Amino acid sequence: MKHDRYWYVFAAANLGLLALAALVNDGLAGWSVSLFFLGPCVVWPALRLSPGWLLLCLGVSGLAGDAALPTPPGFLMSLFVGGAIFILAVRPRLGRVRRAQQIGLAWLLNAAYFAAFTGWAATHQSAMGAAFFERAAVDFGLSQLVVLPVALWFFDFQESALAFAGLTAATPRAEEAF
Repeated sequence: MKHDRYWYVFAAANLGLLALAALVNDGLAGWSVSLFFLGPCVVWPALRLSPGWLLLCLGVSGLAGDAALPTPPGFLMSLFVGGAIFILAVRPRLGRVRRAQQIGLAWLLNAAYFAAFTGWAATHQSAMGAAFFERAAVDFGLSQLVVLPVALWFFDFQESALAFAGLTAATPRAEEAF
């Protein structure tokens, strides 16, 4: 199996985004608002890596995120792998993946991840009521608004990190990615 150095860059970038999300949510804690913008973590790796290296990248990223979230071990990693499976399934139909499609995938994955995380929290919340769902709706709306500029920034950040590592950031055709 050929060694793919791209996964290092993608895993490091994902760890940076996880750290940024933790810092932002720590700063917003006084306002009783939290933002979830981890949808972009899966897009570039799923579009560029072979399945084996993709699993390694998302395993490292997901387990690091699981350490920071109050969920059971493997929860975020399983969400990341589920999102990657979705992208791998639609990747051959996408043709050349442009930035607008990448943003759309990030936005869609962010909504799915938020829904899964909120569903888990709803089943494990001791005092669940209307306030929980009102806050979830506000957090969801704000998260979906914030994920758009975050995804633009994050994809540019990944492109810069690849260039720094001496790797090409050219977007492959979806069928060439395998």
